[in-house]
Amino acid sequence: MEIRQFRVVVRAKNFDSTCRFYGESLAFPRLQAWDREDERSALFQAGAAVIQVLGRGAAAEGPRSWDETYDYVGPQHKLTLALLVPSAEAAYQEAHFRDKNIPGGLRRDTDGALIFETHDPDGVKVIFKEG
Repeated sequence: MEIRQFRVVVRAKNFDSTCRFYGESLAFPRLQAWDREDERSALFQAGAAVIQVLGRGAAAEGPRSWDETYDYVGPQHKLTLALLVPSAEAAYQEAHFRDKNIPGGLRRDTDGALIFETHDPDGVKVIFKEG
């Protein structure tokens, strides 16, 4: 089996806010974006993987106040994006420079490695671990 890409899909409650987090706060390069009637999407490079942010399209933004595809509670309990970096402190300083209000901070992991732990606007945990 040939795997050509590893992609993590995040279904965002607020598409623009989540894209700002990955694209501006974390400065992940935006590879591609599209806006369809029923869905919007953007791809961000995260090392050897890609993070795909999905959001409701213009036609889906109507009067519905709840949509289980995007508004369920769970990613903060089920999903962690773990990214190995040369320096967790440098990752934290770079992110904090771009966004003074970025949540989280530096701490030691159970194995003693320094990590920068934050979360996206939907609560998905993002960890930058030295390795």
